[in-house]
Amino acid sequence: MNQENRTRTGIQGLDRNLEGGFPRGSMIVVAGNPGTGKTMLCGAFLHHGALQGENGLYVSFSEGRETFISNMRRFGLDFESTRSNRVEILDFITSKEPGVDAIMEMITERIEVNRAERLVIDSFTAMAHAFPSLIDERVVLHILSKIVRTTGCTTILVTEVPTGRQTIGTGIEEFIVDGIIIARRRMLDGSVLRELETIKMRGTITEHPRQVFSLHRGFTVFEPFSVPHIDEPRPYIGQLEEHGRYSTGSPDLNAITGGYGHGDTVYVETGRNTAQGAPRLLLGPLLANSLTNGMGVLLIPTCGQDADCVINWISEYGVDSEASSRLMKVAEIGNHQAEGGTGFPLDPDDVKLSHRMWNEKKRRLVEETGRPVLKLINIDMLGVHWPLEPTRRLLETEAKLTRSEGGLLVLVSGPGEGALHGDISNMSNVHIRLDMQGGVVLLHGIRPRTPLHAVESTGEKGYPALKLTQIS
Repeated sequence: MNQENRTRTGIQGLDRNLEGGFPRGSMIVVAGNPGTGKTMLCGAFLHHGALQGENGLYVSFSEGRETFISNMRRFGLDFESTRSNRVEILDFITSKEPGVDAIMEMITERIEVNRAERLVIDSFTAMAHAFPSLIDERVVLHILSKIVRTTGCTTILVTEVPTGRQTIGTGIEEFIVDGIIIARRRMLDGSVLRELETIKMRGTITEHPRQVFSLHRGFTVFEPFSVPHIDEPRPYIGQLEEHGRYSTGSPDLNAITGGYGHGDTVYVETGRNTAQGAPRLLLGPLLANSLTNGMGVLLIPTCGQDADCVINWISEYGVDSEASSRLMKVAEIGNHQAEGGTGFPLDPDDVKLSHRMWNEKKRRLVEETGRPVLKLINIDMLGVHWPLEPTRRLLETEAKLTRSEGGLLVLVSGPGEGALHGDISNMSNVHIRLDMQGGVVLLHGIRPRTPLHAVESTGEKGYPALKLTQIS
């Protein structure tokens, strides 16, 4: 699609999904229940146009001029100074105009006088209350369509969907407009999840019909989860403890959890179909931070991984290989060839023997560093080799030892570990859940309780850094 034939919304994730933006000179319905972010989307659309030197017209039937300006300013959109007031606001809430004809005439006039390239009618539902019949609504829609085609003014019609209803307006709009986007707000695990669904968009292939978005500090549409490839990793910059708590290795994760306490057990639970790289993105900075600060690490990797895989993973954070091999020990259940270097074997048939071998490695790391140890255990690996009850007792013992030693125990499980889920959650001081919706990884703090956050990865620091954005 030729980008010149597109009107960019300025919302990066939405524009990419729409092959660059709305078709230029099109008429788009943005529909949704009250409070779903429709006006905010429109404000971002007009504000971006003004920054690009395009005049806009905001026609309000739902809130006054000052209310609109004040609400947009809260999200960082200043309509009073943006490019010398390129956006004109027509407030029809208290208008004494005689009717629809006069309103349409004024809209047409202001488009022509200002040479507006962007128009928002908020809301068309409120405007339609003045129509004597559905026929009049159809006539007005056709008139608006003609205006749009004649002037090339890309137009958004905001349509209110009453709470509990799924249909859009009176049903006439969807046959006349060029595009339909529905904004939704629903609850997921007791937290707010916001989604945009592109039902229709003329001449556009939408790769992702449903997208997760946030109104936290602006209108953000998230793109599908991915981890950037970094050719030459830069060394991870270690983060020191704050207020007597271990750093998670990520400033964003520290902000919502407060870090991890000495002696804590942390449970990272991954939902079905969650991207494989998501838990690694949470745990990589923690491991890198521990090694960088001279803390020993004991690790049982997930199925199909060995010590070499873990070393390669940590190398993405630019951690010195000498520090990795000296301070990190990776247990490989059933691999008797693993002894030496970073790896060491655990017995697949004897849990007690394996625990003694594990504790011996821990003792040596404590002697080497003079500090408690970070222990990271992937539960799925244990479930493959060991029976349920011995595994449960081993984890309970590790949690108790961690409290007395002042170290840190991190337990990671996938959706298939339901038998142990309740026990692990009960023994954990911190419980983080990772899920996936619309290709976006979501983080939800169960303990402590947090809002949903979108999980993204950025390589700006030279390693896969964790970025969290609250969804509200």
